[in-house]
Amino acid sequence: MNRRTALRLCFFAVTTLVFPLAAHTQDASDPFAQRHAELMRAADEQIEALRAQPVQLASEPLVVAAGRATNAEQDALAAISDARVERAAKRLLALGLDATRIFAEEGVPLRLLVLAEIESGFDPAALSPKGARGLWQLMPETARRFGLRVDNQLDERLHASRSTRAAARYLRALHLQFGDWPLALAAYNAGEQRITQAIDRAASRSFALIASQLPSETRRYVPAVLGAHQ
Repeated sequence: MNRRTALRLCFFAVTTLVFPLAAHTQDASDPFAQRHAELMRAADEQIEALRAQPVQLASEPLVVAAGRATNAEQDALAAISDARVERAAKRLLALGLDATRIFAEEGVPLRLLVLAEIESGFDPAALSPKGARGLWQLMPETARRFGLRVDNQLDERLHASRSTRAAARYLRALHLQFGDWPLALAAYNAGEQRITQAIDRAASRSFALIASQLPSETRRYVPAVLGAHQ
């Protein structure tokens, strides 16, 4: 087992140990708890696939030839059963971005590739009124937290591959913080502090139970992402 794969396996082991109640005390009828379990299984399967066939990280040039999938990329696309997720992966690949590889390497379920459609409509230069930018609509401070340069000379949120890596690491960090993929998505949309406050007020780590404490945009956002692969 290589060092990168071992670290990712440790990440999921720590998550399971730190957040056992979040994963197991929710009502089995809670659809968001079911979605979290599905995403956890998907991420575990990706980790196992990487362990069986480690991916060699390549350099990430600023411009990549678009629309030409390697055999490995074609295999990854073929493994995606959901039609909308497959379309998202192909749209990103058409931009010269192997997002499936990046998400798999970072331990983020490939199903969350649909975020690029919801966040930016697959527009690498998308800019929101609040200042979020790029495919994954990262705010400047978030982008800097995860290694991107954002200043008057360069905005790496416009770099498809590097911004995807940063977004995947942000999603992974949110999952580690909250121990739940629906809550991680809610925090991606509304911010960590707002989700933490909602959890405290509701005395629950279930998205279904804290949703009434959240903005209407976030209440729509999380089902839109999770419902995209029903």
